[in-house]
Amino acid sequence: MEGDAVHRTAARLDTLAGTTVVRADLRHPAVAGTDLRGARIVGTRAHGKHLLTRLDLDGRRLTLHSHLPMDGAWTLMRKHRDDGRPALPRHLLPKLRAAVTLDSGVSLVGLGIPVLGLLETRDEHRVVGHLGPDVLAGQPTATQEEFDTGEAVRRLRRDPSRPLVEALLDQRGVAGFGNLWAVELCFLRGRWPWTPVGDVELEPLLALGRRMITHSLEHGTGMTTTGNRRRGENHWVTGRSNRPCRRCGTLVRFRPAGTSPGAPLARPAAIHAREVWWCPSCQPEP
Repeated sequence: MEGDAVHRTAARLDTLAGTTVVRADLRHPAVAGTDLRGARIVGTRAHGKHLLTRLDLDGRRLTLHSHLPMDGAWTLMRKHRDDGRPALPRHLLPKLRAAVTLDSGVSLVGLGIPVLGLLETRDEHRVVGHLGPDVLAGQPTATQEEFDTGEAVRRLRRDPSRPLVEALLDQRGVAGFGNLWAVELCFLRGRWPWTPVGDVELEPLLALGRRMITHSLEHGTGMTTTGNRRRGENHWVTGRSNRPCRRCGTLVRFRPAGTSPGAPLARPAAIHAREVWWCPSCQPEP
């Protein structure tokens, strides 16, 4: 999940601030059986792809931490069964990880969330302290007031030989860019995705990425990078394997997840390697 989608979720959850938990059904192994009744929701913030829902339980400040990756989701439900539990469709029950019912009549339902934990709010650094600067720092839903470009560049260049696309996906360098933003940024800056990050001028790349992802968050453009929101026309290269480049007409190339350029497809690449699309003419190999 991309950082703007996570911040959009944080904004939706933040509307629950001031409500009180009347029932909590927590099924994730890390928090199963935890009693949150009486806890007041203080608010929700995001850092990169992590969500921090802050609670006040009898003066004790707690944080419900979740990390959604690709398939996890939080949803708000108003329809409930006779016993007060959210009326979740039967086919979604195996994915249920949390159902928190509030005194407002709304239930906060977590589906397919792989990481869910509860910790003291003062210890939030234990779950997000390793992350780089959030590309959406300064937004109302962010934990950081400003984006530290110098720190982001320093972190990204810790391994100058690392491929650019992989460095952008590693949340320890800069937090918030997912696969789509990383691939599209490489195209828009005219860089072969596997260019060593040490050979890239990172400041303008980060500035462009922040402008694009902020625009997506603030205007709800659905992560559009071309300016055209029509389906199939909203990205420059992502998802366009063997189709003409929108700039030059050269066929867009594709590399599956877990593989490296020039290597047999069965050979694994770095753990941050994902599907990559690029134009060999607009993004020539150095």
